[in-house]
Amino acid sequence: MQNATTIELLKRLFRENGREYAPQYTLAIICMLAVAGATSLSAYVLKGVIDTIFVHQDRAALIGITILIVAIFVAKGFAAYFSEIIVGNIGNRLVAQTQKQMFEHMLKVDMSFYQKHPSSDLVTKMSYNANAVRDMLTLVSLNVGRDLFTIIGLVCTMIVLDPILSAIALIGGPIAAMSSRKMVARIKKATRSEVHSLSGIIRITREVSQGAQVVKSFQLEKTMRSRMFEAIEAVQRLSNKMLKIQAGVNPLMEAIGGCAVAAVIFYAGWRNLYHGESPGQFFAFVTALLMCGDPGRRLSRVQLQLATAAVGVRMMYEILDTPANEDEPPGRPELEVHGGAIAFRDVSFRYTQNKPVIENLNLQVPAGKVTALVGHSGGGKTTIFALLQRLRVPDSGLIEIDGQSIADVSLKSLRGNISVVGQDAFLFEGSIIDNIRAGSEDATEQMCIDAAKAASAHDFIMSLPRGYESQVGELGAQVSGGQRQRIALARAFLKNAPIILLDEPTSALDSETEDSIQRELRRLTQGKTSLVIAHRLSTILHADLIHVIEAGHVIESGTHEQLMSAGGAYSRLFKLQFAKFLETKSPDDQAA
Repeated sequence: MQNATTIELLKRLFRENGREYAPQYTLAIICMLAVAGATSLSAYVLKGVIDTIFVHQDRAALIGITILIVAIFVAKGFAAYFSEIIVGNIGNRLVAQTQKQMFEHMLKVDMSFYQKHPSSDLVTKMSYNANAVRDMLTLVSLNVGRDLFTIIGLVCTMIVLDPILSAIALIGGPIAAMSSRKMVARIKKATRSEVHSLSGIIRITREVSQGAQVVKSFQLEKTMRSRMFEAIEAVQRLSNKMLKIQAGVNPLMEAIGGCAVAAVIFYAGWRNLYHGESPGQFFAFVTALLMCGDPGRRLSRVQLQLATAAVGVRMMYEILDTPANEDEPPGRPELEVHGGAIAFRDVSFRYTQNKPVIENLNLQVPAGKVTALVGHSGGGKTTIFALLQRLRVPDSGLIEIDGQSIADVSLKSLRGNISVVGQDAFLFEGSIIDNIRAGSEDATEQMCIDAAKAASAHDFIMSLPRGYESQVGELGAQVSGGQRQRIALARAFLKNAPIILLDEPTSALDSETEDSIQRELRRLTQGKTSLVIAHRLSTILHADLIHVIEAGHVIESGTHEQLMSAGGAYSRLFKLQFAKFLETKSPDDQAA
């Protein structure tokens, strides 16, 4: 939908939302027709006011005409009120519905989507694009509907009163329409640029909020201030540019309107001087013409406003039209884990068109055992975790759990049988117990406490003023890095899945706590299939099997003792880490 025209976007919006809101739109249109009819009638009644009361001095008609005028304007007011309320309610429901639809879709796309769309862009689009849907439909249904009906009614009144004057008055309409079209392309470009600039403000604000400690430690206030002010000024410049484009319609419309009124007055005056005309007819005609002014000006800006809203709607459909790769059809078989044996068979994967990260990988993970993946950064270890959870889809090859291809089983059952603790522990804003319970919403409070004890988190949690109800803050900002890691560990232990993926889960902990959790890990992973990414080789000495990963291949496999005896890549890596460890120790420590 990136190159879709405004008309195509409108058709799709009404196709997707029109049937649901058809009764409300019908009622709104009836109210708009009532507004248009009342406006036209009020102009026509002026002819009778002038001729009957002021010219013919008909006193009997005075009260009747007065009551009629009051009735017309009261009816018009109520009709306008109900039309705005109805269309406004539809618009607000559409905003909520669109935001839910976008968020629901974001949950069903794969990880490549989030690589292409920074979080600041998604936040901006969730707000701006949803409002654009409302603006677009409101402009069409309320502004175009009400104002167009009003102008049609007034023009019909003018034609009934005087066809020749009507032709003179309406000659400027095509000129105004052609002039407005030239501004549409400029407004589209400026609007898209403004949305991207707004996402820049959100991005910088998020960076300063989440990285406040780094900003202050490295005295980056001046740099961040400069970046933020530059982003704000960019939005200001674009907003001013859009304002000038939109305001540029006003002088043109006023000039065309002024010429039309002047031409009507000149011709009507000339005709009255030489032929004699009813003053009531002339005043009614001019009133109808002048009453076309406000709706005419609004309609002249609608094309620009529609172009602005259309940019947001296109961006919304760019998200909604992204393939929902994780939206599975019903009826897929459940994954049945008997032991939890994992096998990668000739698996290849690349993130882009560059060199594959994983190429013809063959990897065995025995059931109920602890298997470690070691190797230099960038070798593909984290990608293996992503492929196993179907966060990524391999380009070729087969991944099996207990002989079942993970591509053929339901995604829910696959991920439900896997617990994951990453190197960077992610916490949701909320209480500690809510974060432990995430993914296991049916767990009791005691089950959460037991999981926290298993992760050596219970003591620090109980030391907090509110215990398990303590708030962790945005991204866990209210707790330390080690505490975040222990809460994340408790979450994985509570899930109690038969397959556990650990990406150096104790990296943020002190030595004493690390030793405690390593003991708990060995107890809790007993009888379960555990796959561990290890950067510090000292943490996986107990592993039943170690695979050395390099450039997406398994180059060595065995136990710690077997690999050390082989004197290969693992042995060199272990000796290198041990040598670095000794270098950090003081001579007295080494002697001890």
